[in-house]
Amino acid sequence: MRKVRFLGLPLTVSEDDAEIVSSMRQCWLGKGPLLATFVNPHAWTLRHRDERYPALLDEMDMVLPDGIAVSKMATSLLGMRTGRFSFDASSLYHPLFSALDAEKRSLFVVGAAPGVALKAVERMRASYPGISVEGVLDGFQPREEAIQAIIDARPDLVVCGMGAPHQERFLIALRDAGFTGAAFTCGGFLDQLAAAETYYPAWVDRLEIRWLWRIWCEPKRLWRRYAIEYLPFIRLSLSSLLRRRLGMAGLSGVNPRA
Repeated sequence: MRKVRFLGLPLTVSEDDAEIVSSMRQCWLGKGPLLATFVNPHAWTLRHRDERYPALLDEMDMVLPDGIAVSKMATSLLGMRTGRFSFDASSLYHPLFSALDAEKRSLFVVGAAPGVALKAVERMRASYPGISVEGVLDGFQPREEAIQAIIDARPDLVVCGMGAPHQERFLIALRDAGFTGAAFTCGGFLDQLAAAETYYPAWVDRLEIRWLWRIWCEPKRLWRRYAIEYLPFIRLSLSSLLRRRLGMAGLSGVNPRA
């Protein structure tokens, strides 16, 4: 894995789940802490709204490409193949929790509205009974109290679903308080898992149209994000692609207007 700069934000380039699972296991062997988060196209809107957001991402050990658009654009512009990752049942949830379950490790879950995380954890326990759940908190607890509860519990893995940039700030504060385990942000995954064991139908995963399924399921909440708030990423990506094509045409001696 390599952490590089992509369209002004840090990005961790990785081809498969195994590298990420291995990094989590290395953390358990005393090489932690490990803080991991994800960027989808909305991250470039957050970058313009909050000038501190890029610095938060710089403090994370992993910033993984979430969404097929980010993955494909990064592969094209960086010239390095990278997979698409997210903390949900279509990507990292099962590989990470399988490792946690196999080694009888411990878990702490924090995030979402009151009651949602508890429902999600019930499903986690049913699928992975070998995991010891050390605590469950909603995302509206006072930060200091939540952090102290996690420090006292000493879990091997923390899953935090508060939305960006709040979840990144929380994990950085947790690390600064002395946490030495692995911690992953998960965005809206707790809501998805609380509602159903599998959020995306298999055919949606196969066709790589998860974004379209999410709009279908949550139109009131997500239409603006996909129709408007993704525009900075789209503009920046297309501009970078055009500059690259023109640069390549110039180097080859080809007139790009011909």
